[in-house]
Amino acid sequence: MKKVLLSLMLLVACIATEAKVIKITLTDGTYKVFTSSELSAIDFKDDGTLLITTYDGQQLPALAADFDQVSVGDEATFSEEFNDTLSFNIDADGIPVDLKSKRPIVKMNYVYPSTDPFGEPVTLSGTILVPDNIWKGEAASEGILMVNHYTKFHRDEAPTISNGELENMLLANPLNPNYIIVESDFYGFGSTVRFPQAFMQGMVNARASLDGLLAARELLDAKGFQYGPLLFNIGYSSGGFDALASQKLRDKEYADRISFDKTFSGGGPSDVREAYRQYVEVDSTAYNAVPLLLMVCTNETQKLNIPYSEVFQPYICDRIDELILSKAYSSWPVCDIIGREKKIHEILSDTYCDLKSPESKFMQELFASFSMTNDDWTPDPSQRIYLFHSRGDDYVPIQSARPMIEFLRSKGFEPSIIPGRTNLQTNFVVRDMGHLSATLVYFIQTLAAIKAWPLMYRDGQLNPIYQSLVSQDVDIVAQMRQLDAMGIDCRSIAKSIVNKIAGGEGGESGEGSSIDMMTVAMLLQQQLEKAGITQEELFEMTSDSGIDLGQFIFDLIVYFSEQPETDGDDTQTIDEEEDSTEQQPAPARRAARLIKALNTTSTPVANYEQQLRNWLKDYLK
Repeated sequence: MKKVLLSLMLLVACIATEAKVIKITLTDGTYKVFTSSELSAIDFKDDGTLLITTYDGQQLPALAADFDQVSVGDEATFSEEFNDTLSFNIDADGIPVDLKSKRPIVKMNYVYPSTDPFGEPVTLSGTILVPDNIWKGEAASEGILMVNHYTKFHRDEAPTISNGELENMLLANPLNPNYIIVESDFYGFGSTVRFPQAFMQGMVNARASLDGLLAARELLDAKGFQYGPLLFNIGYSSGGFDALASQKLRDKEYADRISFDKTFSGGGPSDVREAYRQYVEVDSTAYNAVPLLLMVCTNETQKLNIPYSEVFQPYICDRIDELILSKAYSSWPVCDIIGREKKIHEILSDTYCDLKSPESKFMQELFASFSMTNDDWTPDPSQRIYLFHSRGDDYVPIQSARPMIEFLRSKGFEPSIIPGRTNLQTNFVVRDMGHLSATLVYFIQTLAAIKAWPLMYRDGQLNPIYQSLVSQDVDIVAQMRQLDAMGIDCRSIAKSIVNKIAGGEGGESGEGSSIDMMTVAMLLQQQLEKAGITQEELFEMTSDSGIDLGQFIFDLIVYFSEQPETDGDDTQTIDEEEDSTEQQPAPARRAARLIKALNTTSTPVANYEQQLRNWLKDYLK
């Protein structure tokens, strides 16, 4: 009778709430920590032991003698530790990258309280990766890397079960940075694997990351670990979206407990609605399992109850449980089952491929509410953000990533490709890399930043020497004018270079030398065509990265339209028609001519970029 009662008590504890965990000692003397969602059945065997059956069908024998000691209670106190090894061995768009670099770590899996997509208490799971040299006290940790994992499909891809490529790259690279990684499984994996995952549901995953970080700090503190002063928020692909969501939620609700030194978001959409629209309009993606995952996870976590027969083509809707909800497949097998060559209209129903249908409009509005570019967020100006996206990304459309730059601009953040110049560092000039190979660029820039941070920053402030360096704008035209004042004829030099590029004779330096802007425009067009870049894209990509190409070219036009000064010109007047007696040095006269040139342009100077675009279009027809 006691066994029956105990069994009933335990089963009630298992099914009553998601906010409880159970610690059970196994027959080999080890113990496991389970949440209620992981356990399917608990049975007594004739030999006096227990047989624990998990949700995924795994059977584990446990000691019946310890059954009375089964602990149901405060989930944050439970963790498991075991040795593991990270390896820098990845595959980027079919190109294997193996640096033969390995690093031993101690992996601590833990469970912690948070909330589910519906605002109810839930027990989530996460992992802490501690490099072995830090664990043994041979090196000090410089800080924590809060990693937001990228797109997962299979249950065994959860961070508590297997280590992803980003984790390997961050800690197992040859530089061996001394940081600790903290990473949540997110809702739908690990302790909550029986539920649909919250893919692209930004605030749900953000809360999982931030609550997981707070719980990890408590756990490390309890174990006496000094985890270091720095904290970076990192994510690529859907993890890049979740990193932005974590920054947003931090600013709104966690600012009193969490402050990021920098958020590194790469390869993710900031505008989910635009990603959906691009998938439908282009009717293609190299990763066609993602639109399927997006629609299913949104339907499930938002409790829309839309029949899948209305969302997908018949050959897919009948297999949703198998392909997505069971978490029995990784992403590429799902793509293979769908058919990698399948277009979006062969996956989604006609209704959801029609962007003007009421059903599609409803879904678009819902996706818009997930996006990071809504005005329900005023970014904290003290926080630093890095945005990266390849223009050749074949998984996540560039159009769904760019809105974040304009949003942050509207909130006072000015982009710059140079780290530390402003609080918004951007890199949108990488063109020819796909989604996976561009991960390497993102990783290198992120690694360089976290490795150099202790040298570049002191108590959160830029090193004064570096600050003085990056705070100065590099004004090439101003430098050319300075060279002119020193007697170096930059116009003639530029003319000679242009003529040589054009296949003509080198220009002769001397009085009256100028440059043929028509030739420059033609050469520019030729180079753009070779690179497969349009004029609009050139301006867009440089502007996104904080490079004011329009201003630079306009300044060049003004510079080359000026009449060069001749030797012995120091006594010439600024404008003999206006003042035949005023004498000034050459630099002052040069500045006056520049002001006059700017004031007499046919279009207001404030509209110089559009003026330049129109000018280029006219000459390049």
